[in-house]
Amino acid sequence: MERSLDAWVEAFLDFLFWEKRVADNTILAYGQDISSFVQFLKEKEIASFGEVTLLVLEEFVSQESDRELEATSLARKISALRTFFSFLVREKEVPENLARLLDTPRLERNLPQVLSLEEVEALLSACDKTKPRGLRDRAILELLYSSGLRVGEVVSLEFSHLDLENRMLRLWGKGFKERMVPFGEEAHEAISLYLEKGRGEILKGRSSNYLFINGPSARPLTRQSVWNMVKRYAKRANLREDITPHTLRHTFATHLLENGADLRVVQEFLGHSDISTTQIYTHVSKKVLRETYDRAFPRK
Repeated sequence: MERSLDAWVEAFLDFLFWEKRVADNTILAYGQDISSFVQFLKEKEIASFGEVTLLVLEEFVSQESDRELEATSLARKISALRTFFSFLVREKEVPENLARLLDTPRLERNLPQVLSLEEVEALLSACDKTKPRGLRDRAILELLYSSGLRVGEVVSLEFSHLDLENRMLRLWGKGFKERMVPFGEEAHEAISLYLEKGRGEILKGRSSNYLFINGPSARPLTRQSVWNMVKRYAKRANLREDITPHTLRHTFATHLLENGADLRVVQEFLGHSDISTTQIYTHVSKKVLRETYDRAFPRK
């Protein structure tokens, strides 16, 4: 029995989840993008993906472009189409991936925001270490900065991931790719203090495999709660309002490179599959060097 357009979309999303282990947010976005394409095909009375031509794909992209989408949103839709048609080729539903021929809009590559060491210290010092949650929050912030973890990796940490004695974390990224990430002495002290004086008070006698828990429910923190936590401490430290957990990841990478770390090593720490993703931090470092030079050099 031949699958409907909608059935192929469902099969594609299952493929992303079960085989590719793609992040939930990406699956949701791709699902919306491909569903809008399917609606476009239905309006044109196209009943199968085998009937789709390059002209049809270009017409859809043109229609989406006319909606005045941001270039990043349009680029994501094209990326979703390419991935989807690659799946259809694999399943022998279409003979070739015509979406590969679509032009991607040129994107402005914004440099990531980076904190100075003084701003990092101010953020970390905003935690109240006399309270259990303050100890937990300090440990989280220290890990975000000293290991460059994604916020999803922090909230998913279990004790089996942690080698406290050797200051190492064992993590699994996309496709269950394993990586080892070290963390600093300050983070070691913060985690130890949290485990000694904070975690038990938060748990109130319950047990949990998760390192960072939300309360007596023993549930792990959510990404949103960590995001809000960073915002709260940034405000308390009188820092910029647009600081997020990812700002600390950017800061970690930039500070390493500014102090002589090899780009390939930083790539491994961050879990980037492509070194071109990591290379943006070299641009940040060059920008910092140029600003420092312009401020310090007496002859303008």
